[in-house]
Amino acid sequence: MQEQKSFRCKDLGLECEFEEKAENENELMKRVEGHVQTAHQMNLEQPEVQEKIRKAMK
Repeated sequence: MQEQKSFRCKDLGLECEFEEKAENENELMKRVEGHVQTAHQMNLEQPEVQEKIRKAMK
């Protein structure tokens, strides 16, 4: 079984308590994208933004 992936806004240096976990990176990305777009106005159309988020995943 694959290890769960987790993401925290704090790992991007944001003052935010948002945390999410998922079975894999793609599922986690789906759960995180709505939050980062609305709460932090991040544009996930930009590959560098997606890359930044993926790098923050543990």
